[in-house]
Amino acid sequence: MDKLCISKQLASLMRGSGVSQSGLSRGCGVPQPTINRILNEKTREPRRDSVVRIAAFFNVPPESLYKELPGRTEELDLGLQLHRQMTALRPDHRRKVLAKLVKDFG
Repeated sequence: MDKLCISKQLASLMRGSGVSQSGLSRGCGVPQPTINRILNEKTREPRRDSVVRIAAFFNVPPESLYKELPGRTEELDLGLQLHRQMTALRPDHRRKVLAKLVKDFG
């Protein structure tokens, strides 16, 4: 497996789901500086538990972070993307968004 691909694959998944480094960190429990080092290829072999947490956040197998998966980000269900983005919000912001959704669509 090409360990360098993890930075490109992670960047692609983040871009495809519209999540920031800090949002990913909050959502998966991996420190933001670790995510930054992976993206900048300063950490070329991240710890397995970090890879597992990041993969779980994106609902992909951990091994997929080490190789290109054509079209995978496009296949992500919009509901899953929304769920990830909502869980990445701070609780007070999440409550505001949910209240607005209930008001507009409930």
